[in-house]
Amino acid sequence: MRLTNYFIKKKVQSLASGAAGRKHEFCALEDAGHILVLYQANDRELVEPCLDVLHKKNKKVQACVYVTGDPEADASCIPVHAKKDVNVWQVPSDVVLERFKTVKADILIDLTRPDCYPMQYLMLQHPCRFKVGVKHADIDLYDLSISVTEREDIKHLFEHILFYLQAIRSK
Repeated sequence: MRLTNYFIKKKVQSLASGAAGRKHEFCALEDAGHILVLYQANDRELVEPCLDVLHKKNKKVQACVYVTGDPEADASCIPVHAKKDVNVWQVPSDVVLERFKTVKADILIDLTRPDCYPMQYLMLQHPCRFKVGVKHADIDLYDLSISVTEREDIKHLFEHILFYLQAIRSK
């Protein structure tokens, strides 16, 4: 049971303001060995083809999935269960946070929806130096923020992310 978004939103805003001081380091897609992708379980059918594209480029892909319904038995991803891994204020448990922070990633790609605050909370605490996601109107969370008009189209968003990761070269 969740009470309100207020507390988790405040925590995310606090982490986002502190994240501006962290070390940012652009990583081109060709230079990345490990990619961490965040998404919500109800978007699995849209995200799986995107993950396949990364696998075909010989990238080690790890997924972290926010599950709101019944737990799914997919050993290839790190599940974050809304019912057992998140408290009533939607803050992920310390165990989940520590496990999440140990995942190696050169690039973190956030494909979650704007109201998925538990995943934003986790993303902001991951040590990855290059984070990519959708630009939010009220807060800047990522090193590379993609502005899109149709948020529902994950495939379109992912194509934009790939384009920029391939087009921009690191020094």
